[in-house]
Amino acid sequence: MKLQWFTTAAFTLTEGDTAIAFDPFLGLPLKARWPDLDRAAFGGASAVFVTHGHFDHILELPALLAGSPAPIYATATPCKTLQRHGVSADRLRTIRPGETVTVGPFSITAFPGRHCTFDKPLIRQTLLSPRLRGHFPRALRLLGYSLAYPERGETLLYEVRADGKRIQILGSLGLCPAVAYPTGADALILPYQGRSDLVTYGWPLVERLAPRAVYLDHYDDSFPPLTAAIDTTPFCDLLTARGIPCRALVPLETIDL
Repeated sequence: MKLQWFTTAAFTLTEGDTAIAFDPFLGLPLKARWPDLDRAAFGGASAVFVTHGHFDHILELPALLAGSPAPIYATATPCKTLQRHGVSADRLRTIRPGETVTVGPFSITAFPGRHCTFDKPLIRQTLLSPRLRGHFPRALRLLGYSLAYPERGETLLYEVRADGKRIQILGSLGLCPAVAYPTGADALILPYQGRSDLVTYGWPLVERLAPRAVYLDHYDDSFPPLTAAIDTTPFCDLLTARGIPCRALVPLETIDL
Protein backbone atom coordinates (compact mmCIF):
# COMPACT_ATOMS: atom_id res chain seq x y z
CA MET A 1 0.00 0.00 0.00
CA LYS A 2 1.38 3.40 -0.99
CA LEU A 3 0.62 6.78 0.58
CA GLN A 4 1.14 10.18 -1.03
CA TRP A 5 0.58 13.36 0.96
CA PHE A 6 -0.57 16.60 -0.69
CA THR A 7 -0.29 18.96 2.34
CA THR A 8 -2.87 19.74 5.05
CA ALA A 9 -4.82 16.48 5.68
CA ALA A 10 -5.04 15.52 2.00
CA PHE A 11 -3.51 12.28 0.80
CA THR A 12 -4.15 9.21 -1.30
CA LEU A 13 -3.71 5.54 -0.54
CA THR A 14 -3.01 3.26 -3.49
CA GLU A 15 -3.10 -0.51 -3.70
CA GLY A 16 -2.51 -1.98 -7.15
CA ASP A 17 -4.59 0.02 -9.62
CA THR A 18 -7.00 1.42 -7.01
CA ALA A 19 -6.57 4.73 -5.21
CA ILE A 20 -8.72 6.30 -2.51
CA ALA A 21 -8.43 9.93 -1.40
CA PHE A 22 -8.88 11.59 1.97
CA ASP A 23 -9.82 15.25 2.61
CA PRO A 24 -8.68 16.72 -0.76
CA PHE A 25 -7.33 20.21 -0.07
CA LEU A 26 -4.21 21.97 -1.33
CA GLY A 27 -4.09 25.06 0.88
CA LEU A 28 -5.21 28.62 0.30
CA PRO A 29 -4.82 30.08 -2.19
CA LEU A 30 -4.86 26.91 -4.25
CA LYS A 31 -1.33 25.68 -5.04
CA ALA A 32 0.26 28.96 -3.92
CA ARG A 33 2.72 27.28 -1.54
CA TRP A 34 3.44 24.17 -3.59
CA PRO A 35 3.44 25.05 -7.30
CA ASP A 36 4.17 21.45 -8.28
CA LEU A 37 0.94 20.17 -6.79
CA ASP A 38 -1.28 18.70 -9.44
CA ARG A 39 -5.00 19.43 -9.22
CA ALA A 40 -5.56 16.18 -11.07
CA ALA A 41 -3.96 14.21 -8.23
CA PHE A 42 -7.35 13.29 -6.80
CA GLY A 43 -9.23 12.89 -10.07
CA GLY A 44 -8.12 9.28 -10.48
CA ALA A 45 -9.38 8.20 -7.06
CA SER A 46 -12.04 5.50 -7.02
CA ALA A 47 -13.60 7.02 -3.89
CA VAL A 48 -13.12 9.99 -1.58
CA PHE A 49 -13.44 9.94 2.21
CA VAL A 50 -13.98 13.02 4.37
CA THR A 51 -12.97 12.99 8.04
CA HIS A 52 -15.03 16.08 8.98
CA GLY A 53 -16.63 19.17 7.52
CA HIS A 54 -14.22 22.02 8.25
CA PHE A 55 -13.25 24.10 5.24
CA ASP A 56 -9.64 22.90 5.21
CA HIS A 57 -10.98 19.41 4.51
CA ILE A 58 -13.73 20.04 1.93
CA LEU A 59 -13.61 23.63 0.60
CA GLU A 60 -11.69 22.72 -2.55
CA LEU A 61 -13.27 19.32 -3.02
CA PRO A 62 -15.74 20.40 -5.75
CA ALA A 63 -12.94 21.98 -7.84
CA LEU A 64 -10.38 19.23 -7.26
CA LEU A 65 -12.88 16.53 -8.23
CA ALA A 66 -14.55 18.34 -11.11
CA GLY A 67 -15.26 15.76 -13.79
CA SER A 68 -14.54 12.83 -11.50
CA PRO A 69 -17.35 10.30 -10.93
CA ALA A 70 -15.87 9.08 -7.63
CA PRO A 71 -18.37 8.78 -4.77
CA ILE A 72 -17.72 10.96 -1.72
CA TYR A 73 -18.18 9.39 1.72
CA ALA A 74 -18.82 11.79 4.59
CA THR A 75 -21.05 12.25 7.62
CA ALA A 76 -24.34 14.15 7.38
CA THR A 77 -23.04 17.68 8.01
CA PRO A 78 -20.29 17.79 5.34
CA CYS A 79 -22.68 16.10 2.89
CA LYS A 80 -25.15 18.96 3.40
CA THR A 81 -22.37 21.54 3.12
CA LEU A 82 -21.06 20.04 -0.11
CA GLN A 83 -24.56 20.03 -1.61
CA ARG A 84 -24.87 23.74 -0.80
CA HIS A 85 -21.65 24.28 -2.73
CA GLY A 86 -22.69 22.47 -5.85
CA VAL A 87 -21.81 18.82 -5.31
CA SER A 88 -24.55 16.57 -6.67
CA ALA A 89 -26.40 14.51 -4.09
CA ASP A 90 -25.92 11.50 -6.38
CA ARG A 91 -22.20 11.50 -5.58
CA LEU A 92 -22.57 11.78 -1.82
CA ARG A 93 -22.69 8.75 0.46
CA THR A 94 -23.50 9.33 4.11
CA ILE A 95 -21.22 7.23 6.28
CA ARG A 96 -21.80 6.63 9.97
CA PRO A 97 -19.53 5.34 12.73
CA GLY A 98 -19.46 1.57 12.67
CA GLU A 99 -20.02 1.28 8.92
CA THR A 100 -17.54 -0.38 6.57
CA VAL A 101 -17.13 0.45 2.88
CA THR A 102 -15.31 -1.73 0.35
CA VAL A 103 -13.50 -0.07 -2.57
CA GLY A 104 -11.54 -2.54 -4.68
CA PRO A 105 -8.91 -4.10 -2.38
CA PHE A 106 -9.63 -1.55 0.38
CA SER A 107 -11.91 -2.05 3.38
CA ILE A 108 -12.59 1.26 5.16
CA THR A 109 -14.31 1.36 8.56
CA ALA A 110 -15.49 4.57 10.22
CA PHE A 111 -15.13 5.14 13.96
CA PRO A 112 -16.31 8.16 15.96
CA GLY A 113 -13.52 10.62 16.61
CA ARG A 114 -13.31 14.00 18.27
CA HIS A 115 -12.01 17.32 17.04
CA CYS A 116 -9.26 18.82 19.14
CA THR A 117 -10.14 21.80 21.34
CA PHE A 118 -8.12 24.89 20.50
CA ASP A 119 -6.52 25.98 23.78
CA LYS A 120 -6.36 29.54 25.09
CA PRO A 121 -2.58 30.01 24.63
CA LEU A 122 -2.88 29.09 20.95
CA ILE A 123 -5.89 31.38 20.44
CA ARG A 124 -4.10 34.25 22.18
CA GLN A 125 -0.93 33.67 20.18
CA THR A 126 -2.89 33.67 16.92
CA LEU A 127 -4.88 36.81 17.73
CA LEU A 128 -1.75 38.72 18.77
CA SER A 129 0.32 37.59 15.80
CA PRO A 130 1.79 40.45 13.71
CA ARG A 131 1.04 38.36 10.65
CA LEU A 132 -2.68 38.42 11.47
CA ARG A 133 -2.66 42.19 11.89
CA GLY A 134 -0.94 42.52 8.53
CA HIS A 135 -3.52 40.33 6.76
CA PHE A 136 -6.68 41.12 8.69
CA PRO A 137 -9.12 41.03 5.72
CA ARG A 138 -7.85 37.58 4.79
CA ALA A 139 -8.21 36.42 8.39
CA LEU A 140 -11.83 37.59 8.43
CA ARG A 141 -12.49 35.68 5.20
CA LEU A 142 -11.04 32.54 6.72
CA LEU A 143 -13.17 32.98 9.82
CA GLY A 144 -16.16 33.24 7.51
CA TYR A 145 -15.20 29.91 5.97
CA SER A 146 -15.06 28.43 9.46
CA LEU A 147 -18.68 29.42 10.05
CA ALA A 148 -19.82 28.21 6.62
CA TYR A 149 -18.12 24.82 6.99
CA PRO A 150 -19.16 23.43 10.41
CA GLU A 151 -17.96 20.22 12.02
CA ARG A 152 -20.88 19.67 14.47
CA GLY A 153 -19.15 16.93 16.45
CA GLU A 154 -18.89 14.57 13.46
CA THR A 155 -15.15 14.00 13.20
CA LEU A 156 -14.24 10.44 12.19
CA LEU A 157 -11.33 8.08 12.57
CA TYR A 158 -10.98 5.77 9.58
CA GLU A 159 -9.30 2.39 9.65
CA VAL A 160 -8.21 1.17 6.23
CA ARG A 161 -7.35 -2.47 5.55
CA ALA A 162 -5.60 -3.72 2.42
CA ASP A 163 -2.91 -6.27 1.59
CA GLY A 164 -2.83 -7.49 5.18
CA LYS A 165 -2.10 -3.99 6.55
CA ARG A 166 -4.15 -1.73 8.84
CA ILE A 167 -3.82 2.05 8.55
CA GLN A 168 -5.62 4.42 10.94
CA ILE A 169 -6.40 7.98 9.93
CA LEU A 170 -7.28 10.53 12.58
CA GLY A 171 -9.47 13.38 11.32
CA SER A 172 -8.32 15.61 14.17
CA LEU A 173 -6.23 15.33 17.30
CA GLY A 174 -8.89 13.76 19.48
CA LEU A 175 -10.53 10.49 20.49
CA CYS A 176 -13.83 9.68 22.22
CA PRO A 177 -13.29 8.49 25.81
CA ALA A 178 -15.89 5.69 25.71
CA VAL A 179 -15.00 4.15 22.33
CA ALA A 180 -13.04 0.90 22.20
CA TYR A 181 -10.77 1.60 19.24
CA PRO A 182 -8.79 -1.21 17.62
CA THR A 183 -5.14 -1.00 18.55
CA GLY A 184 -1.85 -2.02 17.00
CA ALA A 185 -2.37 -0.65 13.49
CA ASP A 186 0.62 -0.80 11.17
CA ALA A 187 0.54 2.98 10.82
CA LEU A 188 -1.33 5.95 12.29
CA ILE A 189 -1.74 9.16 10.29
CA LEU A 190 -1.95 11.89 12.91
CA PRO A 191 -2.85 15.57 12.24
CA TYR A 192 -0.32 17.62 14.20
CA GLN A 193 -2.01 21.00 14.53
CA GLY A 194 -4.45 22.92 16.73
CA ARG A 195 -2.81 23.12 20.17
CA SER A 196 -0.01 24.97 21.94
CA ASP A 197 0.79 21.78 23.90
CA LEU A 198 0.91 19.29 21.04
CA VAL A 199 3.53 17.00 22.55
CA THR A 200 1.74 16.38 25.85
CA TYR A 201 -1.70 16.46 24.21
CA GLY A 202 -0.82 14.08 21.38
CA TRP A 203 1.09 11.40 23.27
CA PRO A 204 -1.91 9.91 25.19
CA LEU A 205 -3.74 9.44 21.87
CA VAL A 206 -0.80 7.54 20.40
CA GLU A 207 -0.39 5.53 23.59
CA ARG A 208 -4.08 4.57 23.52
CA LEU A 209 -4.04 3.43 19.87
CA ALA A 210 -0.59 1.81 20.16
CA PRO A 211 0.31 1.91 16.45
CA ARG A 212 3.49 0.35 15.09
CA ALA A 213 4.46 3.65 13.39
CA VAL A 214 3.19 7.24 13.23
CA TYR A 215 3.20 9.67 10.32
CA LEU A 216 2.36 13.33 10.89
CA ASP A 217 0.29 15.46 8.51
CA HIS A 218 -1.53 18.81 8.84
CA TYR A 219 1.54 20.33 10.53
CA ASP A 220 2.07 22.75 7.63
CA ASP A 221 1.01 26.40 7.34
CA SER A 222 -2.18 25.57 5.45
CA PHE A 223 -4.11 28.81 5.59
CA PRO A 224 -2.12 31.74 6.94
CA PRO A 225 -2.46 33.93 8.94
CA LEU A 226 -4.58 31.64 11.13
CA THR A 227 -2.10 28.78 10.97
CA ALA A 228 1.63 28.33 11.40
CA ALA A 229 4.14 25.66 10.46
CA ILE A 230 4.65 23.35 13.44
CA ASP A 231 7.99 21.91 14.49
CA THR A 232 7.38 18.15 14.55
CA THR A 233 10.82 17.22 15.90
CA PRO A 234 10.00 17.17 19.66
CA PHE A 235 7.01 14.86 19.13
CA CYS A 236 8.86 12.55 16.77
CA ASP A 237 11.79 12.37 19.18
CA LEU A 238 9.45 11.50 22.06
CA LEU A 239 7.70 8.70 20.17
CA THR A 240 10.93 7.29 18.80
CA ALA A 241 12.43 7.24 22.29
CA ARG A 242 9.37 5.26 23.43
CA GLY A 243 9.75 2.70 20.68
CA ILE A 244 7.29 4.05 18.08
CA PRO A 245 8.90 5.23 14.82
CA CYS A 246 7.53 8.66 13.91
CA ARG A 247 8.20 11.18 11.18
CA ALA A 248 6.52 14.05 9.39
CA LEU A 249 5.20 13.36 5.90
CA VAL A 250 6.86 15.26 3.07
CA PRO A 251 4.69 16.96 0.41
CA LEU A 252 4.35 14.87 -2.77
CA GLU A 253 6.53 12.08 -1.36
CA THR A 254 5.20 8.56 -1.94
CA ILE A 255 5.93 6.04 0.78
CA ASP A 256 5.30 2.31 1.16
CA LEU A 257 3.29 1.46 4.24
